[in-house]
Amino acid sequence: MRSIRVNLPDGTTHVGSVVDLRDADCDIDADDLSRSVRFGLPVERGYPRVISPPPSPVSPFVAHLAREISFDRRGALATLARSRGHVVPEERTLERVESELADVTPPEPADLSDARRRAAAAGAETERLQERAAMIRGRVEAVREAGGDIDAAEAELAETMTRLSEVATERVAARQRLEMLEARARAARDGREERMRLEDRAANLERAIRRSLAAAVYDDFADAVAALPDSFDADAGDAPGEYEGPPLAAALAVTRVAPLRAPVVADADVLDPFCGLRSFVRYLDAPVVLC
Repeated sequence: MRSIRVNLPDGTTHVGSVVDLRDADCDIDADDLSRSVRFGLPVERGYPRVISPPPSPVSPFVAHLAREISFDRRGALATLARSRGHVVPEERTLERVESELADVTPPEPADLSDARRRAAAAGAETERLQERAAMIRGRVEAVREAGGDIDAAEAELAETMTRLSEVATERVAARQRLEMLEARARAARDGREERMRLEDRAANLERAIRRSLAAAVYDDFADAVAALPDSFDADAGDAPGEYEGPPLAAALAVTRVAPLRAPVVADADVLDPFCGLRSFVRYLDAPVVLC
């Protein structure tokens, strides 16, 4: 294992493949150490600096080993499998689905309320003017039969017919706009449904890929679980979904089988089941910063 260097805020430096900071003279936060491991330099003044090789893809999952660790077991195993070059057939299908998803750009949903109101208003006004024109025609005929002057009535009829023609044109335009917006709304709905379908498909494929990748390295993981001290009471089973045991046990097993370049940061009480630092380091076979 490569040596690592830890520079503490008090000016002291610790070097080795295993750095034990339990007796350090300054307060050290394990999260600060793990952030330095994951993100490297520079580090703000007053914080510890860990100088080491860059972390591997699995490192973020096991950067800080603690009793109450929250551990994404399948994600870590899938990442480990990828780091070993494993691929699964579903990955090409996922690429195709993601490409289709990128091409789905549903139009913005249309606001139909104003268009419907305009179309209804134009229709109502057309009917009103048609009724008025019919009434005026009747009056013109009545005046003509009576031998009266029909000029005023005919002028009113002409004005009404002109307005009726204008409103009829507005009605057609309003109806056409409403139909266009309704078609856009249907397209938006269809686009959203297609996008949801593809998103569900992609999510299902991602889960299937994680399962397949995790299964590809599960035998090694199971062997590492079996090598843990009995007090962990962990059982890997035969498949990724059969693991039973604390998250810390799974994290330790992944640490053991992963090709880690950067160190893991471990809380002191994680050593308790191993009965000492030497046994702990022998199990992990990885560089460690203990605090």
